[in-house]
Amino acid sequence: MRAICAIFLLAGVVAAGQLDTVKAEPDLNRRAELAVDQADHALDAARKAWQDGDWSATESALAQLRDAAELSNASLEQTKQPPRNNRHYKTVEMKMRNLLRRVDAFRLEVDYDQRDAVNQVETRLQELHDKILDAVMTKRR
Repeated sequence: MRAICAIFLLAGVVAAGQLDTVKAEPDLNRRAELAVDQADHALDAARKAWQDGDWSATESALAQLRDAAELSNASLEQTKQPPRNNRHYKTVEMKMRNLLRRVDAFRLEVDYDQRDAVNQVETRLQELHDKILDAVMTKRR
């Protein structure tokens, strides 16, 4: 049982790699999903850095989160498939919605003086989420 837990923890550490490895993914749909997963790991890193009292590392992790979310959106836009017929759009939208909830909870944890940085990231995530959701829900003209 401990070996299985260790394997999953090690896989999480490997999955939390740099954004460059995500950019190297040739499949745009898969890249979009990996980028949202990377953003999720960046939020974990931001929360850990904040709990350790390292605000500069927290800001860096928040910037990585924003960059990963923007990469996800850009990757979806580069696909040739219509959003309504692409299941990856909905998968990314659901993951991003969950990420937004987690960012909002983190914003409430952070000291009032430091909330502006988290608010900026949350606002940008909301814009990207709305853009993806609009693409899925809008009929093609």
